[in-house]
Amino acid sequence: STSKGLAHAKELNLASSGVPDVIISGDMHGTLDLFNNLNRARLFAVFRNPIERAISKYYADLASDPDVAGMSLTQYVRQGAHRVQNNYLTRHLSGRYGGKLEVFHLDVAREFLRRKFVVGLARDLPATTNLFTHVYGWNNTAAIMGMDNAEQCYQTIFNALADSSPPSVDEGSEGWKLIVSQNWFDLKLYEYAEYLFQQQIEQIKKKGSFKTTSRNL
Repeated sequence: STSKGLAHAKELNLASSGVPDVIISGDMHGTLDLFNNLNRARLFAVFRNPIERAISKYYADLASDPDVAGMSLTQYVRQGAHRVQNNYLTRHLSGRYGGKLEVFHLDVAREFLRRKFVVGLARDLPATTNLFTHVYGWNNTAAIMGMDNAEQCYQTIFNALADSSPPSVDEGSEGWKLIVSQNWFDLKLYEYAEYLFQQQIEQIKKKGSFKTTSRNL
């Protein structure tokens, strides 16, 4: 939903209505504003390595933006201005959208991630899907609705994503170093997301119902 749509949803007291099972929006803080102590929300998100994310954006901009067409990664980082991501996730979670980031903002983002999110990782979508379905009971919902092919749907998506080779840049190259310097806080935040991901999986495993795969052992 858009920010305008979220504002309308708040006017309608959507959170207390019991109607929505899931709300999807790019406006995270606006979505949380729909809820309160009586009607709580639990966010879920799939996190990607910030270096891979930034490099993918570079290649996407090369293909779609004539202003950066033909630029090397080094040129792109130095001349791409607003197109170049600068600790996007840390800024988004901490609310520090502009200005200099400090360790304090990283700590705020980490705590927000720990308290509010079920954490998934793009590098392990099977385990991520398994985690989400256990936390939110999606398989039970699918069964109640008579959908007996949920697992097949998941596998079709996994196979399609596996066929897409992610773009890469030589580690240690000038362009790679510039990307790292632009995303240092996000790299630290991603390391914490990996830790939370494993911790949440271990909690589900203790209940004896988590399907382990070779990728999440």
